Amino acid sequence: MSSVKLVFLGTGSGKPLPSRGVSSVALFRDGQMFMFDCGEGTQVQLAKSSMRPGTLEAILLTHFHGDHINGLPGLLGTLTLNQRQGALPLLAPKGLKQWFKTLRQVGILNTGFTMELQEVGKAGVVLQGDGWHIEAHKLKHRVPCWGYAFVENARPGRFDLERAKALGVPPGPMFGKLQRGESIVLEDGKTISPDDVLGPSRPGLKIAYCCDTVPCEGAIELARDADVLIHESTYLAGEEKMAHKRGHSTCADAARCAKEANAHALILTHFSQKHPHVGPFVEGAKAIFENTYAANDFFEFEVQRRES
Repeated sequence: MSSVKLVFLGTGSGKPLPSRGVSSVALFRDGQMFMFDCGEGTQVQLAKSSMRPGTLEAILLTHFHGDHINGLPGLLGTLTLNQRQGALPLLAPKGLKQWFKTLRQVGILNTGFTMELQEVGKAGVVLQGDGWHIEAHKLKHRVPCWGYAFVENARPGRFDLERAKALGVPPGPMFGKLQRGESIVLEDGKTISPDDVLGPSRPGLKIAYCCDTVPCEGAIELARDADVLIHESTYLAGEEKMAHKRGHSTCADAARCAKEANAHALILTHFSQKHPHVGPFVEGAKAIFENTYAANDFFEFEVQRRES
């Protein structure tokens, strides 16, 4: 069964510091890596982490503020030096193609592999692959900004071993076929379908990423029933007026989003660099939503599957 791990490469806002980088989160699934945002220094953080850029399947940028994109040209240059061969999807708001055109014109960026540039302009599925897709919803920031959710396809229901035996299915390869959703034919000509031996389908994992934003409906839609909600927490609880004026959220805002959306777990990130410790952020969020974590740089989180 596929495992999903999150690695936080940068968890600060505004500018990188020696103790805390700026926004980037890597999602690692079955040897594939998906990167959300790519702030300054991300490739250095990546080199220090347990992840490897050669597995990179897609990069998804929320918006064009520097603390979310300034690491991208360097990372792409490193991938070229490492002789990456496969095409790389890159998703971002409108303006992505113009930005890349400018980078190429002035000689900053010349990748040795194909870039598949996609400007996100409407809510819905924006990328999909074998057993997964990525959804986008518009957030509310000072500039156009989109959040994303990585969603696995539904999994087959639990295999009823005793029921299979009662139907005459011999142990071995036929068990596997039924578990994969394939019908089989027994020696006596009887057809057994997966519905005969499998319980109700089980949801795949859903991981939502909302950064940067004030509280909004788009964030709630992304977070709805998510196994993990990664949400910006630039300011502390009680600083809502200043946070919203600047297009950001507090830890309490993030917790309210998780609670309203029925998310299972909340991970806070994108902390103001004036706050070196994350304890007060966790405290403010847990008063509203108990299952809250705060990410430091290189924090790793193994996402656990729920059975219903």
